[in-house]
Amino acid sequence: MDYTLDDVKGMGAEKSFSLSDVAAMGKQKPTFRESAQQQIGNIAAGALRGFGSIGDTLLTPIDAAARAVGVKNDFIGRTDRRSAMDSGLETMGAEPDSLGYKGGKLGGEILGTAGVGGVIAKPLQALAASRYAAGVEPLLNGGIKALQSGGFRVGELAGTGAGVAARVGGGAAVGGAAAGLANPEDAGTGALIGGALPGAAKLAGTVGGGIRNSLTGGGLAPEVAALAGRAKALGISIPADRLVDSKPLNALAGSLNYVPLSGRAATEDAMNSQLNTALSRTFGQNSSNVTQALRKAEGALGGEFDRVLRTNTVAVDRQFMTELAESANRASQELGADGAGIIGKQVDDILSKAGSGQIDGQTAYNLKKTLDRIGNRNTPEAFYAGDLKKTLMGALNRSLGPEEAASFATTRQQYGNMLDLRKLAPNGGEGEISVARLANMRGIKNGQMQELADIAAQFVKPRESAHGSAQRVTLGGLAAAAGIANPGALPVLAASMAAGRGTNMLLNSNAAKNFVLRKGLLEEPETLGLLSQGAYRAAPFLLQDR
Repeated sequence: MDYTLDDVKGMGAEKSFSLSDVAAMGKQKPTFRESAQQQIGNIAAGALRGFGSIGDTLLTPIDAAARAVGVKNDFIGRTDRRSAMDSGLETMGAEPDSLGYKGGKLGGEILGTAGVGGVIAKPLQALAASRYAAGVEPLLNGGIKALQSGGFRVGELAGTGAGVAARVGGGAAVGGAAAGLANPEDAGTGALIGGALPGAAKLAGTVGGGIRNSLTGGGLAPEVAALAGRAKALGISIPADRLVDSKPLNALAGSLNYVPLSGRAATEDAMNSQLNTALSRTFGQNSSNVTQALRKAEGALGGEFDRVLRTNTVAVDRQFMTELAESANRASQELGADGAGIIGKQVDDILSKAGSGQIDGQTAYNLKKTLDRIGNRNTPEAFYAGDLKKTLMGALNRSLGPEEAASFATTRQQYGNMLDLRKLAPNGGEGEISVARLANMRGIKNGQMQELADIAAQFVKPRESAHGSAQRVTLGGLAAAAGIANPGALPVLAASMAAGRGTNMLLNSNAAKNFVLRKGLLEEPETLGLLSQGAYRAAPFLLQDR
């Protein structure tokens, strides 16, 4: 609110107030929303100013030429464009002295110079493509890669003296150009930082690699890394310690199960739940409760089978007849007289229905139902009845059009997955399939199920021995009780809980996963340019107030 002089006198103050003091009393502190809006505006204005710095540098020779011929106005020949940009943005409400404005300016300068290495490399690329490159291709290609990556990559020159020179030269060239585009006065500093940064990063990478090798036992095999990528694609979040079989990491992760509120139990529960959800997707469902999902899938997939059978005619082709004869021969050779007679009767029944060269949908449906009934028996002929049903389903699949055949093939695969998993799923309401049973599953006949079984065995199955678990749980409970009974021990208990939770968060972080998978920032080509130029620009910015 606004105050008058009479209001001030009414306050009973003995001190005299000026009109400016009164005006200051009327100003309210900005709300959080207003402050946030101001900072967002400062960042945006700073970014615009950062791009403007690059534009001013590019116009510098044009301005100098214009001044030389006596031309100087608001558009060309200026020497105060940068300060004018600050003043103009301040007039529009920006705060040039704020951290938001300075940070936005730095970000604009970094983004604005992100492609400078590629531009500098263009002449070398042209030379490499010409007839003059004969005999020096490795040097040229190494120089091109050094410029494009700011000295982080040198191609075939890696590990040679020429490679070291290319790293330093490429880093210095890109660093000087990037910093100089934003402010010509910083070009020298940028070149020094740019020349030193690749070597420093390589040294840090070597140290980090040594630490990683000691923790992971030399790293992951390519097949394991590929399987980890598939687990991620399937929505299964594997903590860093499970990606590698490392005794130190196994011991560290195992100890978290006995630290109260570490979150390790939730991590393992989430992994198991995600694995079960991925399993349910193999038979057309999307639930971590596999038992209930199997019950829903049985009706859905069975109904789809019946629909396709009843609405399509099965063409009797040579493959159908060959497979039918092979099934009959196997049954007669491997079953006793009773079992062979049952299967032989089914073969005869199918042949009698196929005399016209095709089997109508309703007849094929009736044949399938009979084979299902025999296949569900706990008798030797059940397997051979299933074999005959596969022959019938294969002939149906070949009788369909391309799109419906592909859809029916998916249904058949999902149905097969459902039958395989039904053997593993427990009864009851919760319905999670045991990770150990899945990991030890044998006789898997399709890629989806094999992949999930491999993921369960490689990453999800616990590595810590159960030996001594009860004792450790008891000790953990006693420690917690002791902390409650003895208030002096509470700080130690609290610190242990905090450390445990922090460790679990670290093991679940992308940084830790990428570390053990050898996927650091320095190994991602798309990040190299921004990373290096960020260092080039940030150092001069921090060293002086421009």
